[in-house]
Amino acid sequence: MTKATSRWIEVSGLQYHLNEWDGGGDTTVLCLHGFLDVGANWSFLVEHLSRSDLHIVAPDWRGHGDTEWIGPGGYYHFNDYVRDLHQIVQSVRRDKLVILAHSMGAMVATYWLGAFPMEADALILLEGLGPLHVNASDMPTRMRRWLTETAPFDPSQFQKPMADLSHVCRRLRRIYPRLSDQRLECIARRTTRQQPDGSLIWKYDPLHRTQTPMPALYETALAFWRAVRCPSLWVGGAESPWKIPEVEQWLSENAILERVTLLRAGHMLHYEVDAELAGVVDSFLANVLIDP
Repeated sequence: MTKATSRWIEVSGLQYHLNEWDGGGDTTVLCLHGFLDVGANWSFLVEHLSRSDLHIVAPDWRGHGDTEWIGPGGYYHFNDYVRDLHQIVQSVRRDKLVILAHSMGAMVATYWLGAFPMEADALILLEGLGPLHVNASDMPTRMRRWLTETAPFDPSQFQKPMADLSHVCRRLRRIYPRLSDQRLECIARRTTRQQPDGSLIWKYDPLHRTQTPMPALYETALAFWRAVRCPSLWVGGAESPWKIPEVEQWLSENAILERVTLLRAGHMLHYEVDAELAGVVDSFLANVLIDP
């Protein structure tokens, strides 16, 4: 696979950053990262994929990585991501389209493919967890908390600068104890930016740390999930903290879904077991992308 290049496109009035590996073929694999991650971190997986002709595109979601943050008075509502995805697909896709999506990105993908069931040739969900289990009766409390956190919004309450790269790596080490020092440093460099005083902050907009006021209820998200029609694969980690009955219930609602669970893996499969994951992705793509 060729080395990644960067380019920007306008999406919903924002300058969107894309990481792109272009093998020259007619199949676009659109990689959608999860909450507070960045598109460049798909490189761990991309390096192990066997097909060299794939056109792989990994955007940074709005307010993440090198994509623009929303302006004053805006917010990151879930439907905004779905609208962004709809436009990204139109800008980057070639003849065939595979959506490869992790966690939050997986939910965005199911919403879009629920609305446009025939737009993708295949869907791969990594640790796709389904919707939050929230009751309508919880909404007033969530709205009160959201208004308290955002009206006005004080970023200093949610953004704690780090002294240097080693400080960043120590924080990441607590979350990913099994990753090598080299990989932790790579992730640290990609996910932080330097401030004028030399300290480092995460690249994501701290507004993401506030709680969304009105997430979709389970039945709403389920309607989108049931509408997905393309060949679909779910891959999870045997040691994921999200291996819970609610996720199992959500997955069971899609009859066309294939499922694979990888041992010695948690939630961040593409960080932890990238080579093994690539083998699973290769096998699935070989079955669903049959050349004429």
